[in-house]
Amino acid sequence: MNVFSRIGNVFVAPTACFTSLRDEGKKWTDYVVPFLLLLAMLIVFLIVTSGIMEKLQVEIIQNMSQLSDAQKEAALQNANSPIANIFKYVGGVLQVAIGVLISGLIMWVVGNFIGGGDQKFGTMLVAALYIQMITIPESLIKMFLVLQKGAMTVQLGFGSLLANPDTTSYGVQLINQLEFFAIWRIIVWIIAFKVLYKFNTKKSTLLVVITLLIGMAIMAALGTMQAGRMG
Repeated sequence: MNVFSRIGNVFVAPTACFTSLRDEGKKWTDYVVPFLLLLAMLIVFLIVTSGIMEKLQVEIIQNMSQLSDAQKEAALQNANSPIANIFKYVGGVLQVAIGVLISGLIMWVVGNFIGGGDQKFGTMLVAALYIQMITIPESLIKMFLVLQKGAMTVQLGFGSLLANPDTTSYGVQLINQLEFFAIWRIIVWIIAFKVLYKFNTKKSTLLVVITLLIGMAIMAALGTMQAGRMG
């Protein structure tokens, strides 16, 4: 099965995707093609939402009471400089690369050392790349919602049910983590563990769900701290 068939199957038949990866092995294209697609989606998202992001930056800087007017003016000039724009894209690329590496590493450690399985790190890294393909339709939907709403904060899960949520609340941040696409990724990771490690459904579910719930709890804590600083 080639890389494009695997990408398609991760959406419609993930068992077939990971069975192919387990039985046929991985190639350089399994690393490069998904990564390039993720980068392309990131660049499109940053370009399309750049105007809204700049508006948000201006609001944040203007609301910094600890800065003088002169300091705010300097901060606004620096935020809109060519170097700042370059760092924005470089930072985005690094975020994608580091995110996939950490995801693959954590799931490899969980599967091999906690679950007692035997799988190569490279295989789990490729699995992480394929599962990250789910962020492409997620990003497309969020991009359209951002443009429609005119704000960067959009929710595709339980967080959308909250009226006037307090983003400095840990509970709100935790609920915001429970998005449809996050749950989808959890399900696909469970399938990946069942196929790649040959664990049963119960073991795969426990390992994946506990690990990713811990990750969500950490992300919620970081979101709470960031919202507190911005507030």
